[in-house]
Amino acid sequence: MAAPGALATSDPVTSGGCLLIVLPAVAGEDWHWRRVSEGALHSWHMYRPGDDAPWGEPGEGDRVVALVPSDQAPVRIRPRGTMPEAQALAAARLEAARDDPALHVAVAAARTSGGILVATAATSAMDLWMAELATAGLVPDALIPLALVLPAPTAGAVSADLAGQTLARTPEAAFAGEPDLIAALAGSEPEKLSDDALDAALFAAWHDPPLNLRQGVYAPRRVSFFRLPDWLQLARMAAVAALIGFLILTVETVKLNLDASAREDTAMAAAQKRFPAAVDLASAQSLAAAELARRGEGGASFTAPAAALLAAMRPIPTLALRDLGYAGDGTLRFQAAAPTADAINRLLVTLQEEGWQVTVPPSLAPDATGATVAAITVRAP
Repeated sequence: MAAPGALATSDPVTSGGCLLIVLPAVAGEDWHWRRVSEGALHSWHMYRPGDDAPWGEPGEGDRVVALVPSDQAPVRIRPRGTMPEAQALAAARLEAARDDPALHVAVAAARTSGGILVATAATSAMDLWMAELATAGLVPDALIPLALVLPAPTAGAVSADLAGQTLARTPEAAFAGEPDLIAALAGSEPEKLSDDALDAALFAAWHDPPLNLRQGVYAPRRVSFFRLPDWLQLARMAAVAALIGFLILTVETVKLNLDASAREDTAMAAAQKRFPAAVDLASAQSLAAAELARRGEGGASFTAPAAALLAAMRPIPTLALRDLGYAGDGTLRFQAAAPTADAINRLLVTLQEEGWQVTVPPSLAPDATGATVAAITVRAP
C-alpha cells in the first residue's frame, strides 16, 4: 500500500471507485479528476462534460469529493475569540449571511489556528456545480473550495497551481491566487508548494475535508431511520414471531378443547350409567340435583340452605323469621322482619358472601307494626 497522499505507480481503469474531482473555473471546460484507492492518489485524467463518464458508477461506500474554483468560493479565516465552538460557528454564519442574504454560507472550525473558516458562494454557482456533477452520474460527499486544500501558513502566503488555477492561502484567507491580491494580502513573495506536498494536501482534503460547502439546503439527504434495510429484516422477524405465537396459541387451544371434550365425554358416560335419561351435561346435572333433593342431601336439600340461613341470623338478634317454606327445586323461601332495613341487608350480604343465590324485592317496606319486612329466597348456586 502506498503512503497516504502518495501518487500510486499504477492507475487501474476500473468501474466505480473513490474519486477526486476538480471543477473548472469556467463552466463547460474540461474537468480534472483522479482515482483514489489503497490510500493513494492515482494519475490525473481529463473529462469533457457531456462525454461518457470514464469512472463508471461509484458503488456504495465509494467517496466522491469535488473541489470547486476558489474565485467563486473564497474562504476567510475569522478569529474564534472566547466563544464556544458551536456559538462561534453560528455567529460567523449569521454575520456572513447578513452581508449578502443571497449567498450560500458554509462554516467550519479551523483545525490548526483555532479560528473559524467562512466560505461563501452564490447559490447559482452551487446549483450549477451540483447539476454538473449529477449529469455526470456523481453525488459528491463534499464540495471544497480549491484553495482550502493548501496547508495554512503561520505567516506570509502559500501558493500552488492546480488544474490550470492559481491558488493562494494566508493565515486570514484562502482564495484564487491573483498576483496583485497575493501581494496585497501576504506582503511578501508566497512560498511555492511542491508537487509532493500538493498531492499530500489533496489526499488529506479528500480524506477529511477542512470545510464542506454541502451545508444547509445543500446538505446530503439523510436516509430515513425507518427505511433502513435493518427495519425490513426486523419486520420479517416480527412477522415470523407473530406467526409462531399464533400457531402456538392455536395448538394450545386445540389441545385444551380436546381435553375438555374428553373430560365431558367421560363425565357424560358416568352420568348416563346412573341417569339413563340424561342427554347432555345440563340435563344430567338437573337429574342429579333432583335426586339429592329427594334424598334430602346436597346443596339443594332443605338442611343446607336452612343451616346457612340460621347461621347468618345468629349475629343479628333483631332479625326474626315470620314465614319459612321449602320447594322441591331446592329453593328456601322465608319472610324476614327487623326494626330497620340494615339488619336485613346484613343478612343478605352474609348469604351472598357464602355463595348462595339470593333474591329479594327491589325495595323494603314496613308493615302495620312498623317493622321492615322482606320476602327472600335462597338456593344453592
